[in-house]
Amino acid sequence: MTVCLGIDQSYSGMAMVAYDSDTQRRYSYLHAFAADRYVTQSDRLDAVQVQVGLNVSDIKTMFGRIDVVAMEGYAAGAKFGRELAGELGGAVKLALLDVLDKPACYPIIVAPTKLKKYTTGKGTAAKAEMLLAVYKKWGVTYDDDNLADAYSLARAANSWFTRTGTKAELDTLKDLKRFKGETRLV
Repeated sequence: MTVCLGIDQSYSGMAMVAYDSDTQRRYSYLHAFAADRYVTQSDRLDAVQVQVGLNVSDIKTMFGRIDVVAMEGYAAGAKFGRELAGELGGAVKLALLDVLDKPACYPIIVAPTKLKKYTTGKGTAAKAEMLLAVYKKWGVTYDDDNLADAYSLARAANSWFTRTGTKAELDTLKDLKRFKGETRLV
């Protein structure tokens, strides 16, 4: 049994999907952290870290463990919101460090283009295309693109961790690692 967690982090739709590769069981969370609900950005980041920590703890309790986590990487070339995205990613990573054992607490970071290529077969895809690809590839339906991305991340984490998947899928994921010096796919 491999329990994988996919996290598509954003303030408007923080999506987390846990996936058990043996039973096909999955569990999803979706939260929004609207800026107008918090006095400061620090309060907002604290809320993110606490909520993610609670969700990950719940998942760990429900599934018995979490073996590997995948987070969506930052959009290369983004001109706006880079600092906020970096702070958000940091809050999520700190929550993982708080509640998971090593090495599961270190997420693999999957670039958006790699995630799209893993899921659709090409490096570009609109939100609607990702929703459709998740349904066609795995028979799973989501109404929210963030949840579809998180599910794709969980499936990518499973392929990476167990070294299972098509040659194209494994080629897409071969350079990913949780920390400097780690290699999973060779």
